[in-house]
Amino acid sequence: MADACGPLEEGRPSVIPFGMYRTRMRIRSRTVSNTANGQADTPVQATLIDLVGHVKPNANYREDGIVNFSEGAIDTIEIVIPYYEAILTGYLVEVYDSINNAQAITYYEIMSITDDRNKHQQLSLKCRVAERSILPIPSYSVSLQLVGGGGGGGGTNNNQYGGGGGGAGGMIQTVATLIVGTSYTATIGSGGAGASGTAKGIPGGDTLFTGVTTAFGGGGGGSGANNANKNGGNGGCGGGAGGFGANGLGGTGSQGLNGGNGNIADLAPYRGAGGGGINSAGANGNGASGVGGAGFPLFGVGIEVCCGGGGGGTMGSAVLAGGGLGGGGNGGYSSGGVAQPPTNGSPNTGGGGGGAGGTGSGTGTNTGANGGSGTIYLRYAGTSALGTYTGTQTVTIGGGFVTHQFLTSGVYTA
Repeated sequence: MADACGPLEEGRPSVIPFGMYRTRMRIRSRTVSNTANGQADTPVQATLIDLVGHVKPNANYREDGIVNFSEGAIDTIEIVIPYYEAILTGYLVEVYDSINNAQAITYYEIMSITDDRNKHQQLSLKCRVAERSILPIPSYSVSLQLVGGGGGGGGTNNNQYGGGGGGAGGMIQTVATLIVGTSYTATIGSGGAGASGTAKGIPGGDTLFTGVTTAFGGGGGGSGANNANKNGGNGGCGGGAGGFGANGLGGTGSQGLNGGNGNIADLAPYRGAGGGGINSAGANGNGASGVGGAGFPLFGVGIEVCCGGGGGGTMGSAVLAGGGLGGGGNGGYSSGGVAQPPTNGSPNTGGGGGGAGGTGSGTGTNTGANGGSGTIYLRYAGTSALGTYTGTQTVTIGGGFVTHQFLTSGVYTA
C-alpha cells in the first residue's frame, strides 16, 4: 500500500525526509500495558484519527511496503505524520501493508515524539513494534466447467463419399478460489469453420480462464475425398474421418474421445464418420452409422449440455447421421436428388459441425457445417450473484447455487 513520496492526501502540508514512503495509517488512543518481548495487549480502544503518514524503510519496513518480521529484524521505526496535538506516547500507530494475498495490520507503540510544528507542521514519531495481525482478503470457491469450440465438418463433392463430422470441443472441470476484487480473463473458443470440397474442417478455438487449464478446440472432420485430408483432425475431441475407404482414420481426442474411422466395409450410403464427444467416440462411417459421439451434462448431472460430436455426411440417401447429444450438428444428406446441407454445432456448447453429404453422382461441391462456440460455466454456493462480467453471460440461481454461463469473452471481477 505504500508509494513514493509526494503531497499528503490528508492533513496539513509536510516536508518529508528523503527516502520515506507514504501509506495510510490510524492512531489509536490506548496505552500498551504489557510490551514484554515486543508483544502488546490485544484489546483495541477507540480510534483517535485516520490519516496519511510516511514511514522510513528499514529491515522491518521495506520500500515495497511489506513488513518483515523475521527473527532478529529491527523492531523500531520512524513515522512522520501531520501535526496533531492529541497524540501522546504510549498510543499506537496502526499501519497497513500487504503480503501473500492478505492484509497485514502492524501496531507500533509510540516511544517518543519530536514536535516540528513550527517549521514543518508535523510530528516525528519513534516507535517500536507492538503486535501484528494478518487478515485474509475475502475470497470464495467456485466450480468451473470449460468447453472448447467445436471442430468444423469435412467437405466433399457429389461424386465422392461423405465428409467426417467435427470433433467436439474438449472439456475441463476444476475448482478454484477467487479473490474478491481481482479480475479474471475468460476467453471463449470459437467454433471451427466447415470445409468445402476436398478440404478438412477447421479445428475449434481454445477456451481459457485465468489460472485454469485450457479446454482445447475440437478437431476438424476429414474430407470425403481420397486425399491427404481424409483423416479426422486431432483436438479436444477427435474429428471423424471422411467416408472414403478403410484407411481414413479418426482424429485423437486429448480431453475427450476420438473421432470414428472411415467407411471400412465400403457400405452404402457411404457416410463419413462421426466426430468424437466427451462421453463416447464418434461412430465409424459404415453404412447406416456415422453418428457423432455423445456430450456431457452440466457438472456431471442431468442432460447433456455440451461437447457432442458432429454427424458424418451421407451420400445419395435421405437418412442422415445425427450429431451427438450436447450440441453436435447433423451430417448432410441427399433428398430428391438435391444435396442437403449439414447443421452447425449449437452455439456455446462446443458441439462439432456436421460433415458434408451429397447426391452421390454428378458434379457439385458441398461444405461441412461450422462447429459451435465454446463456453465457461462458473458455479458457487449461494442465493445471489457475485462479481461482474464484461462479456455476455446468463446467470441462473436455484438449488442453493449460482451458475454463470459466459457466452462471449470478457473479464470477470470477483
